Amino acid sequence: MALYQCNGCGAAETLVSVVPESCSACGSRALVNMSIQASAIAEANDAFRAAIPFQGHQTYEGQVIFSGGVEEKGMLFVVLATRAVAEFTDFTELNDPSGDHSFGVVHVNEMEVFWAISLYNKTYDAAADDPLDDDDTRRVLTIYLPHEH
Repeated sequence: MALYQCNGCGAAETLVSVVPESCSACGSRALVNMSIQASAIAEANDAFRAAIPFQGHQTYEGQVIFSGGVEEKGMLFVVLATRAVAEFTDFTELNDPSGDHSFGVVHVNEMEVFWAISLYNKTYDAAADDPLDDDDTRRVLTIYLPHEH
């Protein structure tokens, strides 16, 4: 079973064993297998996160933002949080239902810390048109405290 979404009209359809040639709602051939896309995004998100302590990734560009609450905890806390986020691998269906590895929870000094990755275009003024286009996609990783959500 696979979920297909139309890049033209946004319609989604779950099909058991057939690969659609076109969207049943609008006829567009621009269909995306959401499971395959989520897996590719997850791989890129993981590589981006893992490279943060090493001045970033060569292919997956972006930036890291710390919330005011995280920054108030001091530089050691920021470093420990960054390291914990970079090393996070505990993804399950419960904490990663879309399968794209875009959110997680880590613990730093027994304190819960959230992190989330958003995908933007090159100029950071809109969502990425095609999240699998590494030339035009930028990742923004936000590290924040639960009460700042």
